[in-house]
Amino acid sequence: IIVFLCSTLIFAQAINFAISGNITDTNGAVVPNAIVTARNAVTGEEYRAQTDDQGNYRFENLAEGNYKIIVNAVGFSAAVQEVKVEESANIKADFELTVGNIDETVTVTATRTQVATTDTAVPVSVVNRRQIERENVNTIGDMFRKLPGTSTVNEGAFQVRPRIRGLDSNRVLVLVDGERLNNSRTSTTQSGIELGLVGTEQIETLEVVRGSGSVLYGTDALGGTINIITKDAPRKKEDGFRLGGTFNGYLSSNENGYRGSLALKGSSKYFSFRVAQSLERYDNYFTGDTDTVNFTPQSIGITPEGEVLNSQSHGSNTQITTRFFFNEENDLRLNYERRRASNIGSPTLSPEFGFNAFFPFSNRDKFNGRFETRNINSNLLKVSASFYYQNQNRNFSNILIVPAFPPFFPGLNNFSETITDTDSYGLDVQTNWLLGTRNFLTAGFSFFRDENKDTRFEESRIPVVTQDRTQSVPDANFGSFAGFVQDQFDVNSRLRLIGGVRIERFSSGSEPTNGFAVDPNLTPQQLEDLGIVDLENGLDVKETAVTGDFGAVYRVTEEISLTGRTGRSFRVANLFERFFTGSGSIGGYIVANPTLEPETGINFDTSVKFRNSKFAGSVTYFNNYYQNFLSNEPAFDSNGAPIVINRPGSQRPIDVFQTINIDRARIQGLEADFEVPIRIGIGFLTPSGNISYLRGDNLSDSEPLNTITPLKTVLNLRWQNLQSNYYADWTTRIVTKQERLSNSFLTSNQGAEPGFVVSDIGGGYTFRKSDKYRLSFNVGVKNIFDRLYSEQFVFAPARGRSFVFGTTLDLN
Repeated sequence: IIVFLCSTLIFAQAINFAISGNITDTNGAVVPNAIVTARNAVTGEEYRAQTDDQGNYRFENLAEGNYKIIVNAVGFSAAVQEVKVEESANIKADFELTVGNIDETVTVTATRTQVATTDTAVPVSVVNRRQIERENVNTIGDMFRKLPGTSTVNEGAFQVRPRIRGLDSNRVLVLVDGERLNNSRTSTTQSGIELGLVGTEQIETLEVVRGSGSVLYGTDALGGTINIITKDAPRKKEDGFRLGGTFNGYLSSNENGYRGSLALKGSSKYFSFRVAQSLERYDNYFTGDTDTVNFTPQSIGITPEGEVLNSQSHGSNTQITTRFFFNEENDLRLNYERRRASNIGSPTLSPEFGFNAFFPFSNRDKFNGRFETRNINSNLLKVSASFYYQNQNRNFSNILIVPAFPPFFPGLNNFSETITDTDSYGLDVQTNWLLGTRNFLTAGFSFFRDENKDTRFEESRIPVVTQDRTQSVPDANFGSFAGFVQDQFDVNSRLRLIGGVRIERFSSGSEPTNGFAVDPNLTPQQLEDLGIVDLENGLDVKETAVTGDFGAVYRVTEEISLTGRTGRSFRVANLFERFFTGSGSIGGYIVANPTLEPETGINFDTSVKFRNSKFAGSVTYFNNYYQNFLSNEPAFDSNGAPIVINRPGSQRPIDVFQTINIDRARIQGLEADFEVPIRIGIGFLTPSGNISYLRGDNLSDSEPLNTITPLKTVLNLRWQNLQSNYYADWTTRIVTKQERLSNSFLTSNQGAEPGFVVSDIGGGYTFRKSDKYRLSFNVGVKNIFDRLYSEQFVFAPARGRSFVFGTTLDLN
């Protein structure tokens, strides 16, 4: 690979083409100072120019290929043209801009290269940095409450996690800069990876692909794929050196929370860097008005004043990014991230009420690099090779205190902690090919491996002091090697076909580990029936997954496109599900199951997308069928009798549970979004929003799925002046009551899952001078009516009213 990549530094494609044009409005007047971007459709390389006083622009020294030219000017909607650069040395592309406020949105996650969201066969939402600043969020996880087809799990400034189309935890793949954040040690049923492991101030773009993503990204991309793209160090293409900096600040009144970050950046034609440091601190948050409901707050870890106990967190984040530009076509990016989080509580589980669950620390270190070379020849237009090493190290602790009731009960005082130390490393090589003028091929291979070691300690202090250092999960590893290919073929100017396939080989292994043992009271026959005879001696499990998808984009007109896609997704059982053996958190004894089959899905999506200068929107219908869902169930022997662990005397036997493939499910629904900027005087009034309807069925027992929010509507009304200096907006989120639940859930939940309506207001002002200086202030009130509510299927209540303030100073 190294020899091949180095050779491309010498044998590069000739670069001698130009694109130029003139920009006018609908009245024929020239538009100066418009920003024009030329984006190579295959390599993703971008070139920027600005129109002169006569509305002219020009790009020179371009390589042969297909380009998308995008024009942005204040007060006008973005204009787009596709241009083929192949024979003529100078291509003309003129534009006529229409007054409006619709932007061009691109994604790199849906196809592994930059493409407009209207040209993808999958539904995708893209949130840019300016939107993140305007939202004034505690954590990036809060953004999922307002996106179509998504919701959130858990509460607090660190532990909020996304749910996409009713699936969450490890059934959603989270990437950071295209590399896995998920690791194979995280429990699927109880947690999942926290987005809090990524510093909010370091995020440039958030991309959310709904539906299968397994062809491009492999395991875990079952319900959707999230790509968190961090801030980069862009090149300065002119001579000289530019030094700049950025400050971001955030304050929240509700939990006395604050966050601040400072970044220094510099760039030249040959080298650029960015160094950033952030700090954050959040105390316990307060829920909404407790006088509006009839309940006793103290009984669920909430004070009479509404303080949600044990919901605090502290953290810091460091990012160092460097880029080396060898010439116009070759560059190297090196990046280091250091995330430290501590004193992370689990809301409502508080020592004041006898049970405390918290993370004394949850840390992440990552180093990654990427080499990219472009325009190698007329067919091979891009090769990129990236690698990463990541360590996630966290401590999860429990304290259980039950008062004594003399003389019958001496009380309990138990402490336990589990430290998981997971090293992950991976390699990804991607090639982009242009085969003729219609065929665009993406192919490559990827490799990753997780290596995990646990340290566990348990101490009982009452009635007798005892200590236990047994392990529930042995030292183990999980990895894969995969090859993938995706082809995009333009049948004609209207119809585009997209198809791909991935072949992946997985391995899961455990090693003999001190402290890891199966309960000795299980008989040899029971061990055989459970399939864990050799568990303590270590295991090596290998399996192969093949997946594919096929989609089409049909452009009815320049404004309307129809898309459809069907694909297969999968998720391989992780280390926790394969090897966890020990006492369960809710009772019983859980044993490993090395024979688990992958969870699989057949996903179908079809959409209508519309975009012009006055309106943008889409409507999507999806129908996803899943099988082999993993579920923790009572274990039975070969005769059909329940397996239990007998205890001496008259003590009740302990029930044994095992994770098995059991559930079949179907989740279907509709997702729609819209944006309608209306020119009124000196600005735009823009109604926008989205609506999501979901229906889930457990086909194994003919009952509804229990984690499905049936109907969510988000409505927004924004005023913004023509120059985009100031804005004000109102957002209302409406979640309907969920009554379609299984009988067991209705009983344990004491009825249906309540709906709610919550509203936010915000506004801000931006001072700017070209692209060299920007100072913005964003203020808002979250939950302005101080509603007391919980996100559906989340035990902890949501935050009450909060006054928030954010500021950004950007010097380039």
